[in-house]
Amino acid sequence: MPELLKKTAAATAFAAALCAAAAGAAASEDQTVLRLSNWLPTTHPIYSDILVPWAESVAAETEDRVTVEFLPALGRPAAHFDLVRDGVADIAMSVHAYTADRFPTAYGVTLPGYADDSLSASVAYWRTFETHFAQAGEFGDVKLLGLWVHGPAYIWTKDRAIEGLEDLDGLRLRATGGIVQDIAEGLDIVPQFAPASETYELVARGVVDGVLFPMESVVSFRLDPILTDALTIPGGLYRDSHYVIMNSSTFAALSAEDRAAIEAVSGEAMARLAGAAWDEADAAARETLEAAGYSFTPASPEILAEVERQGEELKDAWTARVEALGIDGEAALATYVEEIAKVAAE
Repeated sequence: MPELLKKTAAATAFAAALCAAAAGAAASEDQTVLRLSNWLPTTHPIYSDILVPWAESVAAETEDRVTVEFLPALGRPAAHFDLVRDGVADIAMSVHAYTADRFPTAYGVTLPGYADDSLSASVAYWRTFETHFAQAGEFGDVKLLGLWVHGPAYIWTKDRAIEGLEDLDGLRLRATGGIVQDIAEGLDIVPQFAPASETYELVARGVVDGVLFPMESVVSFRLDPILTDALTIPGGLYRDSHYVIMNSSTFAALSAEDRAAIEAVSGEAMARLAGAAWDEADAAARETLEAAGYSFTPASPEILAEVERQGEELKDAWTARVEALGIDGEAALATYVEEIAKVAAE
């Protein structure tokens, strides 16, 4: 916990320093200040361990010609693609599943299983996107800076261990759209849709029985004092995917040197940064939850068989959907699996 407080304090101090630096340099024509709309708490690893270090790298690589100013959220999480596209913010991070219909290709890398970590899956996702998914043009209106997936996600409940399929029937769990909704409904769970930032209130008020989350998020969103049980699944029940984007005109207005510098610390470099940070956060969260007395129940063979069956059905439906976009889904997932293995072997 002291280490988390140190990271939070450092991240907050860095954000304040960025704001001060931006204000002090406003009169300089040689410096560009990029406004990043942040909807996450400063305690969350995406903020403190991914976005802040990335912003530091941007400043370092451009020799402070380009800096990033962190602003409070300029809209709801799901609105951030449009906020960046329309120039309300220069940069933002969001989750594909919040507007799942806009990003059909991302669904494939969020299916059950694949990897027990975030690093290998995140780097593999970026490589798979470049090879197979970029042609779909999902980010044509903005400049895509980075992609990653979080660690394996599980089912979390309060005083309610999940031992068989019947224990999932009618369970009300906070969920996003996309794969989370589909998996939940397939297991007879009743999904309650809300962004991660609203989860604490839903659980605390008893609106939901629990959540669908990776290990880290239970701690980051302060749920560890009010939940008690986890149902774990090898490779995860799902893994949400995230993106970081910049306004196209803002990016184009930068010098060629600064555009190249930003790209050097983005893309696969950002996937590695994000994946490593998430794995570290998952490991720290596991220690916190074990110390708090959480019960970790491995999914029964019956549950695993049902998850695998549904995963295959969802994969088949997805490959048919992206085929209409000219994408070979089976080939894309084969690349994804190959690249996960490559990164894991490094």
